[in-house]
Amino acid sequence: MMNGWMIIDKPAGFTSTRVGGILKRLCKTKCIGHVGTLDPFATGVLPIAIGEATKTIPYVDTNIKEYEFELIFGAARDTGDLEGEVITTSDVRPTRAAIEQALEQFRGEITQIPPIYSALRINGERAYTLARQGIVPEMKPRQVIIYELELLESNFPDAARLRVLCSTGTYVRTLGQDLAQTLGTVGYLSTLRRTKVGKFTLTDAFSLDNLKEKEHIEQVSSCVLPIRAVLDDIPAVSVSQSEEQKIRQGQAIPDSGLLPESSICLLTGVGGEVSLAETKAGQLFPIRVFNFSK
Repeated sequence: MMNGWMIIDKPAGFTSTRVGGILKRLCKTKCIGHVGTLDPFATGVLPIAIGEATKTIPYVDTNIKEYEFELIFGAARDTGDLEGEVITTSDVRPTRAAIEQALEQFRGEITQIPPIYSALRINGERAYTLARQGIVPEMKPRQVIIYELELLESNFPDAARLRVLCSTGTYVRTLGQDLAQTLGTVGYLSTLRRTKVGKFTLTDAFSLDNLKEKEHIEQVSSCVLPIRAVLDDIPAVSVSQSEEQKIRQGQAIPDSGLLPESSICLLTGVGGEVSLAETKAGQLFPIRVFNFSK
């Protein structure tokens, strides 16, 4: 069984769940998970956890993400992207200078209202499910951070291409709509491409077409990163064979005292990763034990 991470360059028209289903067949496994869901029309970096690597998903640092997108001026769509219906139009087209000046208002900590066509859960239901049923859910404002926002190029007067480096939870469709509104017009995203999630960029990613062309499971497995590849920020602690046995039985082992209380670490043995553990009262308690024999 494969265990590790695969970074996919998701194509347009695919849900993140569908990509996971394809990898289940390619990797011959039933255990798949992903971080950082992408809308079907969006493309780009989608980290996929395979097998025992799914146990590390909550501990992966994906707080910083980068996107490139094209904003079309003069029309607003109900979904905020090209898949929606046009709900209003405007004859106003901003100049390059006006766009450059407006960008400053969106850098730093800003407030966003998530779009109703989003995967956000409202009383247990996805917001987009409610919206498609004709129910307009109440979307509460949230704070996000825009670390960088720049105008890459423009196709004036109707469109502009931009790059944003932002915190997790940022809705780029909303960013585009709000920017257009600030410029005195309306707009929607025609393209959205994620170029970075945490430490992973497009240079780490494989296309689904290339993976499908691989003839043997060994060729597919060569594209899988080890579990520890996503845990660079978590300290690693080597354990002896006897300590490893205790950990696998769910028992705590003594802590060296070098780690702060309630910190998370990766325990490694002779054969590789053993478990994620938490420090408590001078002990290392296993919280996610890896079982590579499954």
